[in-house]
Amino acid sequence: MYKRVISTFIIFLISLTSFAEVKSEAKEKVTLYTFLIPRYVESKEKGEFIVLAKKLAELAGFDLTIEVFPAKRALQKFSEGSADGYFPALDTLNPFSVYKTSDFYIKEDFVFQMKGKNYLTHKSPKACLTSGYPYTKSVLENKKWEVIYAKSDEKCLELLSIDRAQVFVGEEYTAIAALKSLKVIDSVAYDRFRPISTQNVYFAFSENKRGKILSQKFDQALKKLVMNGFYDSLFPEKQR
Repeated sequence: MYKRVISTFIIFLISLTSFAEVKSEAKEKVTLYTFLIPRYVESKEKGEFIVLAKKLAELAGFDLTIEVFPAKRALQKFSEGSADGYFPALDTLNPFSVYKTSDFYIKEDFVFQMKGKNYLTHKSPKACLTSGYPYTKSVLENKKWEVIYAKSDEKCLELLSIDRAQVFVGEEYTAIAALKSLKVIDSVAYDRFRPISTQNVYFAFSENKRGKILSQKFDQALKKLVMNGFYDSLFPEKQR
């Protein structure tokens, strides 16, 4: 009887120890918000920015939850404190103070025109911008054109093709994807070595103690991915 009690007690202690070990190994949960961007964020499971965020969280030792909302809604919910951070963050899109990681991407916008055309020769050129996309003041307040908006890159390019717009200003790789989908890539030209604007892109975290720690750990993980070549494999076009 005594031996049975001792054995039961030992098993109980082992169980408690195992439970404590499992509990101690549980990863800290982190929630990030994002919004749909052609190619880069296609869903909370797909897109280069999604892959990057998950890899960073894995390296930093976090259990990551990603939620996708419209851009304004994502920022609003983040400001209400329902998430630890959001991405992709840009200064033109960010209305409040945050802790930032190093830049993980450079958003470059280019002027797209129909081949053989020059919008500067047009009496009152119209520049089509994609609604909801963050543009710099240099684009929004450019005196050389009148800004109009369309709901997508594809719609802007359609307006360009029928001369309802003489310029489309867009991010290089999402614009190329739209050109391919419309099968007009051979009809539109841009100078890929002369972006009209550039914006630094980073992960933003709440401006509190936890946010500061998270930004530092994500930043450390980002530097590791750059050093080990993972970043270049994910964004090979940025190696030009």
